[in-house]
Amino acid sequence: MSMPVPVPASPQSSSSSLSGSPPTLDPSTLALLNSFIASKTDEERRFHELAEEAAARVAGLSLEIDDEESVANEKPMMSVDEYRSVFSEDWQLSQFWYTTPFAMRFARILHSMCTPTTSIAFLCCPTAFVAFQHTKMLKNARLLEVDGRFSVLAPRHYVPYDMEEPTTLPAHLTEAVDIAVVDPPFLNEYTNINVVKTLRQILRPSAKLIVLTSTSVEEILERLYDSPPLGPLRRTKIYVLHGQLRNDFGCWASWEGSEELGAEVDDAENAKEKAAEDSTKDTQ
Repeated sequence: MSMPVPVPASPQSSSSSLSGSPPTLDPSTLALLNSFIASKTDEERRFHELAEEAAARVAGLSLEIDDEESVANEKPMMSVDEYRSVFSEDWQLSQFWYTTPFAMRFARILHSMCTPTTSIAFLCCPTAFVAFQHTKMLKNARLLEVDGRFSVLAPRHYVPYDMEEPTTLPAHLTEAVDIAVVDPPFLNEYTNINVVKTLRQILRPSAKLIVLTSTSVEEILERLYDSPPLGPLRRTKIYVLHGQLRNDFGCWASWEGSEELGAEVDDAENAKEKAAEDSTKDTQ
């Protein structure tokens, strides 16, 4: 008796059997995806709330920065933690947020240098601006940034700033800034050349400059920031901590004696956070 010869399944029958069972994600992957979608939805919701609040303030208040009553009635700045949850980093713009502990310590250092009438400008470092204004609102604090999202933080304090047009700024900023804090993006000479043009326009002759950037561009700093009020720059004792970047960052300042800036901060506290950041980098 002959054995029956098995008939192979046709491609069509195989395809139809697969079509009845759509592929599914691993449960842990699905949970991660759902968490990401939820976080983005919450981020967008909070941002829209901020935008609506900002529009209401603009509609009801004068934008003159020296309007004392309006400034006094401003809503306090959000915390750094909330800021980090609402505003995602844009790596294409070379945006990397500081850690909350560092931003708050840095804000305290800056406030120790200011009076209620000090004019302080933050160029390309919104985290430092948020921490500074959250600690204590200063009427003459301004954020110069290309990213228009930050206009919703504090409309009267935001100044659109495009480094491709480094001297296109409001006339009231010309030689009006007492302290400038800058974190030049992209870590290259071209960016720093344009930042220098901006600083020479906005700084008072007696102004102080603080630069937070990678140690990899230290030679560029020495060449470009070489004369008052931009320099010569001195390396300070301030640690700069992001939590996302692998390269080392430092802080430089322009005035005599600024080498000790940050020395009043507990070295053990700084070292502890830096060790935690290094540990995080090692696991990435």
